[in-house]
Amino acid sequence: MAFRVDISPQALADLNALYLRIRQDAPENADRWLIGITDAIYSLEDMPSRCMIAEESKDLAEEMRLLLFGRRSHAYKVYFSIQHETEAVRVFHVRHWARKNLSGDELQELMDEFLDEEAK
Repeated sequence: MAFRVDISPQALADLNALYLRIRQDAPENADRWLIGITDAIYSLEDMPSRCMIAEESKDLAEEMRLLLFGRRSHAYKVYFSIQHETEAVRVFHVRHWARKNLSGDELQELMDEFLDEEAK
């Protein structure tokens, strides 16, 4: 089954901010990074359940999953949920792996913001 991938405005802003940061530090790698992480996100169209359940989502009503992209100190976390009834994957947030984990409340806020945007 192929899923539709929906990327929230917050996740797009996260990708843009990360891209600009990488471009500032290593301009030769920025475009390749953006293409790579975008391809990884859209790979969720097929078998999104292959990714682990995010520990941060244990207290949420909705299961949040985590796609890891990159290696070693250049790894990133992509937070998403799978909507089986609508055959959609919702991408909520992207962050560097070394940053502090999100709290359940922060994840819930990201999901609520995306659902509010979707309803408009």
